[in-house]
Formats: sequence, structure tokens, C-alpha cells
Amino acid sequence: MRKPRLFKALLLAFLALTLTGCSITHVVRVEDREKIDLRTMIAELSGTPLVFAGERHDAASHHRLQLDILQAIRAEGKPLAIGMEMFENSSQPALDAWSAGKAPEFAIRKVFEANWRNISWGLYRDILLFARDNNIPIVALNAPRSMVRKVSQTGFSSLTSEELRLLPAGLDGKVSDAYLDFIKSSYYMHGRKGDAFRYMCEAQMLRNRVMARRIGDYFLLHPETVMVVIAGGGHARKMGGIPVELEKIPYKIVLPPVPTLTSERVTTNDADYLMEEPFSWLAEIF
Repeated sequence: MRKPRLFKALLLAFLALTLTGCSITHVVRVEDREKIDLRTMIAELSGTPLVFAGERHDAASHHRLQLDILQAIRAEGKPLAIGMEMFENSSQPALDAWSAGKAPEFAIRKVFEANWRNISWGLYRDILLFARDNNIPIVALNAPRSMVRKVSQTGFSSLTSEELRLLPAGLDGKVSDAYLDFIKSSYYMHGRKGDAFRYMCEAQMLRNRVMARRIGDYFLLHPETVMVVIAGGGHARKMGGIPVELEKIPYKIVLPPVPTLTSERVTTNDADYLMEEPFSWLAEIF
């Protein structure tokens, strides 16, 4: 019984490595389920102040698409900012120095690797170089890792008053039954149940709410800006992600497919566009 499972796992890993770098040339427009090319999608994104460009963190093709979107918006001559899940707020001064051309590459790489462990710098390098070369602000979106870890282990209520002061004012860790049901139906829970499951959901919600607040705060100061948010597909997804936590900022969402979110299953409660990529058919086999 174990050999077929092992074979599938090895085959999946091999195919993922083989196909991850393939370019994405088309997306599914979710509203009418029409397959369109990237040029059409990018044209349709024009005029949208906030674009969520979701990713699988290790997929080079997703980062290439993110860069394509950034370059197209930049070409329109609009003020542009990049919001990144990959950096905690404490990294903002380093990011500001980088975007201003005042920091060497080795310095920002060190900041990146301190924030975003186990993911290759090379996957994000072109995006960060594009930001520096065009003096585009990068906004550090994520909550402190230590706090997220603590909430995932012992719950939001375990945060001290000192820790809460490091978060945006008025933030809470409440998760609704609807959100819990959504997470159960949408993601693999790795065996988490009871309080452990709730704490995991509270940690994810903490990240979503902190990132939403950072985005909202930036738009209050820079209302004419177009922001492209680079974040994992789970955070970029409308239902259960950052977008549902935002108010009064129009947005569009581009997501990669995952086993629980295919072109057949996706709805406008998830995204506006779903990437068409060679990797997506693996969900139907495994």
C-alpha cells in the first residue's frame, strides 16, 4: 500500500519542479469563465487601485506574472506601490532605503532572508530590483512572526498588552463560525482539531487583518496610488483572505489554482482571475 503512495508523492514532486518555472500565458476570467490572454487581463486591471497578485511562494511563473503586472501598471505612468507579505513592518526603513537606491543588494537580501525563510531570494529578486530601479515604494505588510507563532500555539487571547501595542489599534482575533467552516472546507488542516484548529485560524486572521490595515493606512496617505499586493494565494483570496477585511478600496484578485480551487470550482467569491498553468491538472490526478 505504501509503494503507490510513495510513487505518487515522488511523481508529484518531480512534476512540480519541472513545471513550476513554465510561463503563464492565459487566465480564466471567473465572471464568465472565459479563457483570456495576459494582455487582455492586464488591460482589464487598468483603473483598479488595488490588485492582489496571489502566488504559490515557490512558483517562478507566478513571480513572472506579478512582474508583468507591475511593469504594465508602471508603463501607464500611474504612481505605483508594492505591498509584500514577505516583510514584517519592522523592515519598512530598510525597504524605504532600498526603493530610494540607498541600500546595496546584499543588505536587502539579508533583510529578505531574515523575514522570509526557506524561500529563495532569486524568486523575488527581479521584483525587488524593478522596485529599486524605478523608485517604487515597497510596503511591509505582515504581522510580527513571533506574534503569529504565539497565536497559532496559544490563541489571540494569550497576547500581552505590550504585544498588542505593536499591532494596529483596535485589532482583534475573533473568527466567525462561517470562517472556521470555510477554512475546514478549503484547506488541508494537517490533523488540527479543537483549540489547535481555532488558534491556527486566529493566526491566519491576525495576518489578514494586519495586512489589510497596512494597505488601508497606505491608501489614506497616498490615495492616487495603485498598489499591487504580492501574497500567498490563501491571503489574496477574497473569502477568508485580506480582501474581505478591506473597506472602500476597489480591488481585483488574480490567483493560482490549488487542489481546492480549480477553474471548475472557483467563483467570484474567490477571485476575478485564475491562472491557467500546467501544474493545475495535477489536482485532478492526486
